[in-house]
Amino acid sequence: MSKTKMTVGQAIVKFLNQQYIEMDGVEQPFVDGIFTIFGHGCVVGLGQALEQDPGHLRVYQGRNEQGMAHAAIGYAKQNNRRKIIACASSIGPGAANMVTAALTASINHIPLLLFPSDSFATRQPDPVLQQMEQPGDLTITASDCFKPVVKYWDRVSRPEQVMTAMINAMRVLTDTANCGAVCVSLPQDVQGESYEYPDYFFQKRVHHVARRTADDYEVAKAVEMIKNAKKPLLISGGGVRYSEAGETVMEFCREFNIPVSQTQAGHSALPDSFELNVGGVGITGGLAANKLCQDADLVIGVGTRFNDFVTGSKWILFRNPDIKVLAINTSEFHAEKVDVTRCVGDAKVTLEAIMEKLKTEGYKSAYTTEIQEIKKEWEEERLRVLDVQYHGEGFGEGKFVPCVPSWTEQIMTDFIRDIGGTITESNGVGLLREEIDDDAIVVAAVGSLPADLERLWVTDAKDSYHMEYGASCMGYEIAGAFGAKLAAPDKEVYSLAGDGSFLMLNSELATAMQENVKITVIVFDNAAFGCINNLQMGNGIGSLGTEMRHRNEETGKTDGSYCYTDFAKIGEGYGMKSYTVKTPEEFVQAVREAKKETKSVLIDAKVLPKTMAEGYESWWHIGVASTSESEAVREARQRIDDHLAEARTY
Repeated sequence: MSKTKMTVGQAIVKFLNQQYIEMDGVEQPFVDGIFTIFGHGCVVGLGQALEQDPGHLRVYQGRNEQGMAHAAIGYAKQNNRRKIIACASSIGPGAANMVTAALTASINHIPLLLFPSDSFATRQPDPVLQQMEQPGDLTITASDCFKPVVKYWDRVSRPEQVMTAMINAMRVLTDTANCGAVCVSLPQDVQGESYEYPDYFFQKRVHHVARRTADDYEVAKAVEMIKNAKKPLLISGGGVRYSEAGETVMEFCREFNIPVSQTQAGHSALPDSFELNVGGVGITGGLAANKLCQDADLVIGVGTRFNDFVTGSKWILFRNPDIKVLAINTSEFHAEKVDVTRCVGDAKVTLEAIMEKLKTEGYKSAYTTEIQEIKKEWEEERLRVLDVQYHGEGFGEGKFVPCVPSWTEQIMTDFIRDIGGTITESNGVGLLREEIDDDAIVVAAVGSLPADLERLWVTDAKDSYHMEYGASCMGYEIAGAFGAKLAAPDKEVYSLAGDGSFLMLNSELATAMQENVKITVIVFDNAAFGCINNLQMGNGIGSLGTEMRHRNEETGKTDGSYCYTDFAKIGEGYGMKSYTVKTPEEFVQAVREAKKETKSVLIDAKVLPKTMAEGYESWWHIGVASTSESEAVREARQRIDDHLAEARTY
């Protein structure tokens, strides 16, 4: 048996170069590169190996460990989990910075390979710089923070352990049912230690992504449920996207006249123009899907986790007391939620198997014109909301009416006085959709924009809607867009971020400029954590800590004038072409100019508060106070209790 002596760092780099993935006969390298911020924990270990011989791996210089890991998530998602970029950090804060990204990846089932450095395995120089000491257990380090938020965790304390660690890492990263973040912690001394590795460890490994069909019993149960349903509704989740089963879903729905709704993760797996596509469902869903849920007697969830935003906190989907739920999922865990009938298998081949048997039964749903009628009603409403503008004519009946019930005239007056913007958020989304390329990729994650986009954004371009809404992680938008652009360099990529998200994490703009990668960042600046302010005020609570206002010396509260932030100048500081826009006309012109640019662009759009899309028969269970001196809070709590009386409890 031939062997080669090398360091742990060198072995990892050589191993990563030999990992391939294969699906439907298409084989390609799995690991394309590595993001890193070198520190004393990794620069002379893994860093030495990457400098000596990176193979085909491209090394990217991150600016913030969370940001670079978010970029890696965006890259993997845009590649439908077929390609990844690994991430490496130093110990201590560098490692801990990646914990948030690990959480984000695992919630969304996106493969993310992390190499946080660790303190010395020998403990000779302990405590080293940045080492956290736990007096009761010296084995605990910052790397242990990853354990609750990853799908696989390991620490390489001896050089030979790297072999089983990496093989298990690849097992999880390529598992369609259980993939997520993987943490392989690397003590900084072990990274540089040598071992005679067997050459077979570095042989080419092809990880086959199997399309597993549900067993005959489960397929038969699914057929029976659908056959007995008069008004089924299919929900197409992220699993449909990653299985590339969009065409199959359309064929299935068309064959049996079944309406289909898409989740945030599943949006753009099939075209919005599909005649049976009824838009988003649940808390951020639209009128069509949510209204159809009232009479649906069967929900067919394909590749969805059935989270609270999809089910409407188990109220929206379950208003029909006789509703039944069928779950098609590669994950047994997700296929057994909300007391469903499970059908464990790949979305594409399992739907095909069910469809074949249903055809022999001659099944058709009992829908007549309901789907077309509700689609028409919703399209009229969608276009109305997209066209909402403020023209300075004042407030009140027959004049400007915002989308959000918690709006007050004073909020609008103060904002216009201090910030000067008159763009409505929903109209900004509509204008952007009209101006950009049909196949452009839009990236968002948090705040009111996900609701606006799921309700209002339409696209027929496959995989062009890129939403991180499992973790709803503030700060993902820019880094995720950078990763998406690396994955799709021929497409225009737009990052839609609120002012809060931009301020939280914009560091990877420097890496995008360094790599000459163009993304267009649109900051929707409403000088607030807008959607949380809506929740606050909409549940009877006064505005507190959710608007960006100066502290008022008279009241002692942050209820003074709005804080004006010049985001355009921040973009200019990175070297971007930047625009500040305050009217719809200026917004359109900036978007048009941005399309002509070859480098990254930032558009600072001053957007009126309370002008996002809201409502549409949705409900969200949040912890409203059950005891309060405020009548408005007590009324909000009563609404919660009324819905809970109708919602499922598990």
